[in-house]
Amino acid sequence: MVQPKEKRYYVNTMLSDHYEIYHVKDNVNNEKTVYHYHDFYEVHATLEGVATFFLDNRQFDIVPGTVLLIHYNDLHRILKQSTDYFERVYIFITPKFLQDRSTEWTKLEACFQQVGEQRSKVLQLKPEKLHELLQFVDEKPSQEMYGSDILYEQQLVNYLMYLNQLIEEDEQEKPTLPAIQNERIVEMIHYITKNLSHPLSLEEMEQNFYVSKYYITREFKKYTGFTFHQFVLKKKLLYSKQLLKQYKSSSEVYSKCGFNSYAHFLKTFKKEFGMTPKEFLKHANENPPIQFTEPH
Repeated sequence: MVQPKEKRYYVNTMLSDHYEIYHVKDNVNNEKTVYHYHDFYEVHATLEGVATFFLDNRQFDIVPGTVLLIHYNDLHRILKQSTDYFERVYIFITPKFLQDRSTEWTKLEACFQQVGEQRSKVLQLKPEKLHELLQFVDEKPSQEMYGSDILYEQQLVNYLMYLNQLIEEDEQEKPTLPAIQNERIVEMIHYITKNLSHPLSLEEMEQNFYVSKYYITREFKKYTGFTFHQFVLKKKLLYSKQLLKQYKSSSEVYSKCGFNSYAHFLKTFKKEFGMTPKEFLKHANENPPIQFTEPH
């Protein structure tokens, strides 16, 4: 068995509050990876190794050259690693960073815009091209070298422009097909996503999909790692954050997310996000910097 190479993190925290870059080489511990989401965008690039990834409603293999454009608040996780060694680069970046560096002709946020039902996207580049694009990551700027911070940031922008061009021109290689699929559960997930204003009980799913509650409970946990009720609640709460930004009032939002009680909505929102809806709105309006403590 090939021994895992030395783990190394490179974290860029000194240049900007609105992006962080991690270069990670290690063996993923599948027991320690968890479903999660961010309030900012993530660009996840695989340089070496193969793994199965869950992104919002999809499971698929990521291989050398795979780039994931992960929209904020989309659930994702590395489910399992197929090789002993895995090397990847994460870039966490705020919408404000992309907006501030965009022009009328060049919108850096375009690659994260929704197409059909999907906001997050999967690209497949030639591995050697991806290595070339990400060479700048380990070239840490120095305060003693005039302009090195600006040059570093410009290479980040160049990388993002390249990814936007791939999507606009639709010339990238086709991404790998889903590695694991349960079509019935996928259909249920799409139904949940489109009907978050519904109660979405097991009984409702039984009536719509003609399968037993036992089947739903077992297969949902197997496919997503969540119980059915956990998954529905998390999707409703993530949806509520979108609606809060639109309506600016939690009293107008809770019923649109399928909560029967305003008090229940407030309680579960605070438990999930560590803040009240009012605090979330204040936080969102301030364009908060990235706050992230550890690669995943």
